[in-house]
Amino acid sequence: MRVTRRHLLALAAGTTAAAAVTGGVVVASWWDAPPDAPYGTLTGDEADFLRAWAAAAFPATPTLPIAGEDAGLERFFDELLNHTPADAAKLLRLLVNALNGATVLSHGAPFVSLEPTERALVFEDWTHADNAHFRSATQSLVLLLGMGWSTHPQVAPHMRLLHSCGYGR
Repeated sequence: MRVTRRHLLALAAGTTAAAAVTGGVVVASWWDAPPDAPYGTLTGDEADFLRAWAAAAFPATPTLPIAGEDAGLERFFDELLNHTPADAAKLLRLLVNALNGATVLSHGAPFVSLEPTERALVFEDWTHADNAHFRSATQSLVLLLGMGWSTHPQVAPHMRLLHSCGYGR
């Protein structure tokens, strides 16, 4: 049998349709997923991603010995989502789930399943990506978690020393 242009077009259309259905099933599985205790909006998987992301964004240092993953930033983010308009909260959850799944093709596992050093490399690649929209999305997530990080009781005194404008008053 000779492969014709029609065969290739049919294969491409079938592959695209299969990808769309698979993507739709994945999105539907979490889109309106009820929150897991103790969260008001987040599922446990989303909280796990946020802890892993916070660990990459805010590693422990000699000056600030608390790591982002230990600062409870997933609870801060959950509270933030509880006070965010519903559509924006869903889009932020979409970002969290998309970023967690984005490493499946490139690394063979979700972001939360990667080794910490591998997560740190992915984090650096993503927050410095050439694609401005993708870079902006990842940096925005860092910024949102950074609001919780900078006001954490163990971090705020160090931030106050860096800012002479009366930080934390």
